[in-house]
Amino acid sequence: PVFFRATAGLRNAFLEPVLRELDLQLASWTRRAFDTLHNDAPRMVRRLTRGLAPGDILLLHDGHAARNADGQAVILAALPALLARMTCANVRPVTLKESLT
Repeated sequence: PVFFRATAGLRNAFLEPVLRELDLQLASWTRRAFDTLHNDAPRMVRRLTRGLAPGDILLLHDGHAARNADGQAVILAALPALLARMTCANVRPVTLKESLT
């Protein structure tokens, strides 16, 4: 691994020396969908894209996410609209590693 994301974003003064020793870079986010709590895909898309700009880091979960009425992870229902809005905002999704180059 190259990156470390603190569970729930919780950090303390002891984290940085450990990450440095393990040669890991802290990865945080600038926008959070709350996709583990809410099953309203349009609401998530609005939350993630209001003021979206290049360099923003979106926190999305591929597991343990809220489900819609069909039992599908709500983030899967939100992705098409999210990607369309990103395209309109001229924001291209990249991996964390790509964002550092």
